[in-house]
Amino acid sequence: MARLQTSKVFLRFIAVVGILSVVSACSSLKIAYSFADDALESRAEQYLDLDSAGEAKVEAEIARLLNWHRTAILPRYAAFLNRVADVNDSGPWQRREIAQAFQGFKALIDETALGAAPFIANVLKDHTTPARVDYLRAQMAVDIRDELAEQEASFEDRLSEQVDRRVRNFERFVGPLRVDQIEIVRRHTAPNLTDRNVWLRHLERRHHALADYLQSDPDTIALTTFVHTWTTRGYEIVDPDYAKISETRWAKLEELYDDMLASLDADQRLAFSATLRGYAADLMDIAASS
Repeated sequence: MARLQTSKVFLRFIAVVGILSVVSACSSLKIAYSFADDALESRAEQYLDLDSAGEAKVEAEIARLLNWHRTAILPRYAAFLNRVADVNDSGPWQRREIAQAFQGFKALIDETALGAAPFIANVLKDHTTPARVDYLRAQMAVDIRDELAEQEASFEDRLSEQVDRRVRNFERFVGPLRVDQIEIVRRHTAPNLTDRNVWLRHLERRHHALADYLQSDPDTIALTTFVHTWTTRGYEIVDPDYAKISETRWAKLEELYDDMLASLDADQRLAFSATLRGYAADLMDIAASS
């Protein structure tokens, strides 16, 4: 399954789910995973006010986190990809099969976030002083400003960028798309652009909630629970009504995959299964490495 978009925020550091995105973002999964520690350390340095001791703490927690992710989670990702390939081999996709695949994918996201939360909390526990919280708050505000700046581009420019990104992601799995398939992507992408500002307002409230919670100096156990909820169901903390919007966003994504998978020709279906199984094999090789 192609990469699901996530926000360009601190979430990209603390949610190890982002590691899975290299499946569709890099031509060599093994090479990409070998640089995961550097990527996460860079993300931490961007958002956290780190001294030498803090840098050492981040490095240690990331090493522990990636070891857990490699041994406990990657085999589950691999099994998921193989199951999707089996369904793809069985014939044209049915709507219920797509819904089941999405349900399985979301369960993996939650399982990953839950398992990663203790490592993340161990890092964040050292960033509850007013000065460090203010630093984090300022860095997250930069993300929002950058996102808002992107919204100043014309609708057509933003649409073209999003469509091109989605097309590239699909093509990594099934090969070149036909003109009619690119039009399917465009048709499903255009309505989502109008939802972007709603998402950004929600994201900004989540940022404030994280900073405010850290400033309350919670204990590590409470912080772990908060991190898990914040990364996966942040609306429960800042805006319960947003749950309906989140469900709608997922439903729209399912509709896109429903139409795209129904449009695949025989060669694309073969390529899709082969790519999924290739990534699954790579994930198992990574999981078995020391």
